[in-house]
Amino acid sequence: MKANFRKINSSIEQAFHIRKDERTHFYDNWHFHEMLELVVILNGEGERYIGDSIENFSKGDVILVGSKLPHVWRSNPPQDIDKVKTKCVSIIIQFSPSFLGSDFLSLAESKKLKELFINAEMGICFINKTSKILIKKIKKLLSLNGMERLLLFLEILHIASKSNEYKLLASPLYKETIFKSDLKINRVFEFVMDNFSDPITLDDAAKQASMNKTAFCRYFKNKTNKTFTSFLNEIRIGYACKLIHEEKYSITEAAYLSGYNSPSHFNKQFRLIKKVSPSEFYTNAKKL
Repeated sequence: MKANFRKINSSIEQAFHIRKDERTHFYDNWHFHEMLELVVILNGEGERYIGDSIENFSKGDVILVGSKLPHVWRSNPPQDIDKVKTKCVSIIIQFSPSFLGSDFLSLAESKKLKELFINAEMGICFINKTSKILIKKIKKLLSLNGMERLLLFLEILHIASKSNEYKLLASPLYKETIFKSDLKINRVFEFVMDNFSDPITLDDAAKQASMNKTAFCRYFKNKTNKTFTSFLNEIRIGYACKLIHEEKYSITEAAYLSGYNSPSHFNKQFRLIKKVSPSEFYTNAKKL
């Protein structure tokens, strides 16, 4: 997937904007914008890219994407679009972090909400009971107007901010680099996200930053606090986890599709990053 950043500047006159999308399939470019975005998947499935997180999505997903965090939902187009009956359906809410005023998040009463928005900088996936409650209330939001709509939206954010039923998606590394707007590092990120399943050398990455290999290694480590090789392994292992969780591929196949030709090297990196072996991860994934 080509990571094509596109900044969206939407003027929203109301406190927030909500819409229901119905499509034959989910498709877009990898993009970011100033607004926070709360997304509910009512129907459809595919792959979700948020920062350096790569996971499957399906009906019932509830995701909060932070300001300026690149993201995209994608699914394969049906073979005959004209005859397809099942639609991909989502509800999307976009709002500014300061939609209630620049000082609102400084209030003591807004502490949890401020923490929610900070966590959203890595992307938040709500799960279990919280996701079901949020879906029900977000659906109701579509039928309301005026102050009733605003009050329910505040209730939705309040529920999300209190919940501990969630997981963060993008890595802290991605958050720290993307918000520094470092064009060289971001070009490297784009290159890796587009090619991580293929062989990538340090020379390949250095070329994206227009540096020699030695200077690039020093620069990348200084900006991200880890080596390029460590970063590449994290992306590859993250994708391998997605494949293993799908249960469509063997562990060996997942390793190969993630860019590893050596099973022993894959197992070593997997355990180093996930603190469990691939087989232990597979066993744990089946219990979820």
